Amino acid sequence: MSSPVPAAAEHPADVLDDALYEQYVRACDMTYRGTVDLFVLKAAYELGLFGHLAEQPQSVEALATATGSRLNRLVKFTDMLVEMELLTRDAEGRLALTPFARQFFLPPNPANENLTMEPFVRYAVTIMERYHLHLAKVIRGEMDFTALTPWPPRTREDSAFYEEIHRSNNHFVRNLLVEEADLEGVTHLLDVGGGNGDIAIALAKRFPSIERITLVNLPSALEIVRDNVAAHGLSDRIVPVALDMYRDPYPACDAVLFARILYPFNAQVCAMLLGKAQAALPSGGRVIVADMLLRDERGLANYDYLAHFLTSVGVDPAMMTFKRQDEYFDVFQQLGLVEARKVERHGHVLYQARKG
Repeated sequence: MSSPVPAAAEHPADVLDDALYEQYVRACDMTYRGTVDLFVLKAAYELGLFGHLAEQPQSVEALATATGSRLNRLVKFTDMLVEMELLTRDAEGRLALTPFARQFFLPPNPANENLTMEPFVRYAVTIMERYHLHLAKVIRGEMDFTALTPWPPRTREDSAFYEEIHRSNNHFVRNLLVEEADLEGVTHLLDVGGGNGDIAIALAKRFPSIERITLVNLPSALEIVRDNVAAHGLSDRIVPVALDMYRDPYPACDAVLFARILYPFNAQVCAMLLGKAQAALPSGGRVIVADMLLRDERGLANYDYLAHFLTSVGVDPAMMTFKRQDEYFDVFQQLGLVEARKVERHGHVLYQARKG
């Protein structure tokens, strides 16, 4: 009597189709989803829809009047937004923002300023027309990437543009540092490229032993940092300074932090910057590196990382590169940094080591 055929082998075509369907879904996401998502958000932003709905639900007729839209077309468009779970309808048929839309697509406010996409949507609305839609020309060398605001920024307004984007998604890296950074007993922290000060403020509140945080930023951003720090009553502990992090020596300190600064650089550039940190530390001083991951702990691609990387395609020479994350351990060993360890969480990785 012959053995029964295993169930898994009864319908090989079904198995093949299941795998093929997964690839089909991925291809659809790449082909359609990016197009739908981004251009729907672009239109919603240009119409001001989310802003009009920020305070209270409204009828589609009222929205058509407020946005200068044709009613029949806005009806179809808002139907899409409902299907995309950006809008919902109440019992009277009025449109309202979903909690998801309220979190990520309203302008920065105290409830969402460290976790919102709205500043980047505003940026993308323009940069896609100037750069992304012409990427083939960029690769051929017929076009270069040109920032919307001068880089390096020259004025407070220039810096405000960049700092708003950078602060809009620092929620998870800030929490990782607050919960996992080895800063007990540190009295002087150097925060290299510390942005507008949000992370330094969180660390100062978490670690009262830190008497001083020297925050390195560009000259045009220092007033932004001072204002932010003053609003939290920490002007006596957090001091912004203008320093060229690539060329200038770092001031003596107990610990050096690079929060989302080193992730795009190759191992050679990272070794150079970490070497400057090592030179500023006493024996036992600490080095802390918080990076975005190219793929998170679930194996999913980090499109925030990829979006930043994409701009480097149009820049020569390009300092940004993909690197094997564990190369930091090689760099630490090369520099004599010991007790190296790492923690991964929510798309970020935290590396820590001490000077031997």
